[in-house]
Amino acid sequence: MTVPPTLEVDDLRAYYATSVFGVEREVRAVDGISLRVERNEIYGLAGESSCGKSTLIRTIAGAVRPPLRVRSGNITFTFGDRQFAMQKATQADLSAIRWKHLSYVMQGSMSVLNPVRRVRASFVDFAHRHIGGTMPAFLDGVRSHLQRLDLVPEVLEAYPHELSGGMRQRIAIALATICRPDFIIADEPTTALDVVVQKSVLVMIRAIQRELGSSLLFVTHDMSVHANLSDRLAIMYAGRLVEEAATVEIFRRPQHPYTAHLVASLPRIGDATIKRGLEGTPPNLAEPPPGCRFHPRCPIAMAVCSQQVPPMESVAPGHRVACFAVGAAR
Repeated sequence: MTVPPTLEVDDLRAYYATSVFGVEREVRAVDGISLRVERNEIYGLAGESSCGKSTLIRTIAGAVRPPLRVRSGNITFTFGDRQFAMQKATQADLSAIRWKHLSYVMQGSMSVLNPVRRVRASFVDFAHRHIGGTMPAFLDGVRSHLQRLDLVPEVLEAYPHELSGGMRQRIAIALATICRPDFIIADEPTTALDVVVQKSVLVMIRAIQRELGSSLLFVTHDMSVHANLSDRLAIMYAGRLVEEAATVEIFRRPQHPYTAHLVASLPRIGDATIKRGLEGTPPNLAEPPPGCRFHPRCPIAMAVCSQQVPPMESVAPGHRVACFAVGAAR
């Protein structure tokens, strides 16, 4: 019997609809994305700033607020033997699954921790109604969970500003995992941390994910982080996925020219060559170029690239690429 993926996204289109001085336009931040996240998998999502990563995960999490609108597509979660269609969910449905089945590690711990309340209050607000039990028993469970993440129980009585950035980020991860959710979204959870703290946080994320058996959608522009954490990796450019494969395969044999540039830009020990950036700038998603959105910056673009949208096709088992020149990109 085939085990269904924890998350399946099918042809998702989420646009920002704006009206300025009577001029209406749509910013196509997520434009035709399909992906699957399997059970007990860390699925990485990479791409430069403003490529639509945050909009994609916000839509997947059901945090859609105007001017963002879902134009079409399906988002389906499978929690145990129950399917959950995000596009049909009511606010009551979302409240029932958040933190218990679907949790979110936000970018920057202060986005989730109330600066004027003790850390204990955040755990009570987020998790007590899902876990239940008496308050003393609940707090005992929280303390045990914090120790698993190398945090002393005394942090519950601290205010966020009294803790270091690394400790606050660990607490944010503890909040996201205390209810043992089926699916966790992590949005740039190591941003603004120094490399030593970043490494310890990544090791902790991997350990807690394995312990819970949860699926994890991990979003960061840092390719070196993906190399150390993600099982599979998707590359996003200008609102669309351009490549998806096992992380090892992405780094060994990138097929799309944009992916190849990202991999080549990473520093390597003993490599003294000058790293060059791509010419040009990312397109305006309110008026994206026709065809492949990367073609104005692509060093191997062909005439067809400016006329047709390249389909996301399999070039090997588990490896998908959206590129007409995929043979030349090898």
